Amino acid sequence: MAQDRGVLIVFDLVSTLTDAGPRYVQAFLDVTEKAGFERPDPAAVMDMLGNKNLSEITDTFAAGLDPAGKKEFMQECNDACDILLRKPGWKERLFPNVREAIETMHLRGVTLGIYTGTREDAMTSQLAYHGIEDLFKADYMRGKDNLRDAGKANTALKAEQLQSIVCAFRAKHGDKAPVIVIGDSRADAEAAAAQGLYFIGFATDAHKRELLENAGVRAIVTDFGDVPDLIDRLTKPPANDLQRRPGKGLKFQP
Repeated sequence: MAQDRGVLIVFDLVSTLTDAGPRYVQAFLDVTEKAGFERPDPAAVMDMLGNKNLSEITDTFAAGLDPAGKKEFMQECNDACDILLRKPGWKERLFPNVREAIETMHLRGVTLGIYTGTREDAMTSQLAYHGIEDLFKADYMRGKDNLRDAGKANTALKAEQLQSIVCAFRAKHGDKAPVIVIGDSRADAEAAAAQGLYFIGFATDAHKRELLENAGVRAIVTDFGDVPDLIDRLTKPPANDLQRRPGKGLKFQP
């Protein structure tokens, strides 16, 4: 990596870097049907990913479970999701140009971190599966601990994660060190706003773009190939866009 520029980009993981949403949805559908509940609409479950935690999704589509039954149901969902990633023939991809974009930023001296509602061990497994774990700085990576973070809504959890990451980064690089957050959901945008951080939404299609716009997101990218140069423009000293428009975003839809 080039000389450290003192710039941190923090990414959401699922449905931002990795196209893991279909795996999460498939695991949930399989466990729901196995438990005797009506099969949910896959699109409805997909829209909840990132915005709702597993407990909230379970309450929506598998209501009526007692506490012990709900705990068992959720554990089965986690296990099924983990097993799918290791299943022969299962293919999961990064979104187009993600690998090239994060490699480029890494080589340009940008520090990369992750915040996610995904369990810490599952986060590590996903990154290893795609062979990108070495591009991210462990000091600025936060996943979910099912005991520590039980009951936390995704927005609150992600806001806490971002606060922890930013404190660690700025303790080393100074209070004004640029931090930019990239995610795909309303919860991501709200968590970044709660910390006063510049947020860029990632939309794979018109539906996701509409959801982000309805959440008030003004900076939206649809191709990761555009991200490295956008980051350079936003953080280029001395009068960068982040200083001129703190906490806001320009609409960026190539």
